[in-house]
Amino acid sequence: MRLIVLIGMIVATGLIACKKEGQLNSQMEETLYLRSGGSDMPAFVRGNGESKVFILVLHGGPGGNGLEYRTGKYAQMLEERYAMVYWDQRHQGNSHGHLKEEDVTLDKMVDDTYHLIRLLKTHYGEDISVFLFGHSWGGTLGTAFMLKDNYQDEVAGWIESNGAHDIPMLNIELVKMIQDIGGQEIANGNNVADWQEMVDFANSLDTNNITFDQGSTLNGYAHRIENLISDLNNPEDEPVSIMQYLFFSPSNPMTSSLTGFQLPQSFQNEVEQTALTDRLHEVNRPTLLLWGKYDFVVPPALGYSAYERIGTTDKYLKVYDHSAHSPMNNEPEIYTNDIIDFIEQYK
Repeated sequence: MRLIVLIGMIVATGLIACKKEGQLNSQMEETLYLRSGGSDMPAFVRGNGESKVFILVLHGGPGGNGLEYRTGKYAQMLEERYAMVYWDQRHQGNSHGHLKEEDVTLDKMVDDTYHLIRLLKTHYGEDISVFLFGHSWGGTLGTAFMLKDNYQDEVAGWIESNGAHDIPMLNIELVKMIQDIGGQEIANGNNVADWQEMVDFANSLDTNNITFDQGSTLNGYAHRIENLISDLNNPEDEPVSIMQYLFFSPSNPMTSSLTGFQLPQSFQNEVEQTALTDRLHEVNRPTLLLWGKYDFVVPPALGYSAYERIGTTDKYLKVYDHSAHSPMNNEPEIYTNDIIDFIEQYK
């Protein structure tokens, strides 16, 4: 059943006005709109709502969109068991609103996440279980959500996949990976010219003072490296049309770029300086960390560091030996089964 529900949210008082209560079924196809802080943001609910388990997807970027993550075997497997919520964050994707620069901040996006969870529970019932799932930039947003006030009490669990919760650490660890693995690849005679360029750049950096432009160059190298690593599994999914590839694939940057270019420089600077490692001990909800061994975009050192520091004893770290920044593509079955096992334990 296809249903679009416009939900107006009065953030100041926390009131939510719903036109119709949500009906749970095994093939959900409903679109909600969260109105929060001057922004109207679509949340596409798809999958098995009868499970009463909702996975709220925090997309990557910043500048991506929720439906980027509705492709491939992993999404199909999860929708068969649970309801997936593909949400477009403020000033990104298909969200709307005449926002000022000061309206686009990490803290406001954290509040949006909280209000969306409250919207889901008001619409579908307080007895649903919500799991937060953040990939890449979504890991930054999700971690910040877990650390604000008592927001984490609203979720049954936190799933961070290749999450960028500490950008300064990310850049330092990326330099180390380029130096270490690049040196090995050069010694083995693999793509020597490409690796030498990147190793030389990494060696030139002062890791205590990596600028925004240098960080952008490193990020570009990180994506480029995925084409140089022979140990990665190629995506196993069925071929998709060129339109689907260009506009809805989580591994393709086109959609993210179109919206990401519009994000204020002040917000991009804020993201570049975000470092949440020292507060991870405050996370007390069950946590699943998922990483690719060859993730140069967000190095697995962040996953190991987070696992050591997260406060809860209900924490798990999975590192996939044949994956990079998107293990949901490189090793979709084992990746998804790890998510399912986690959810079944804590739903």
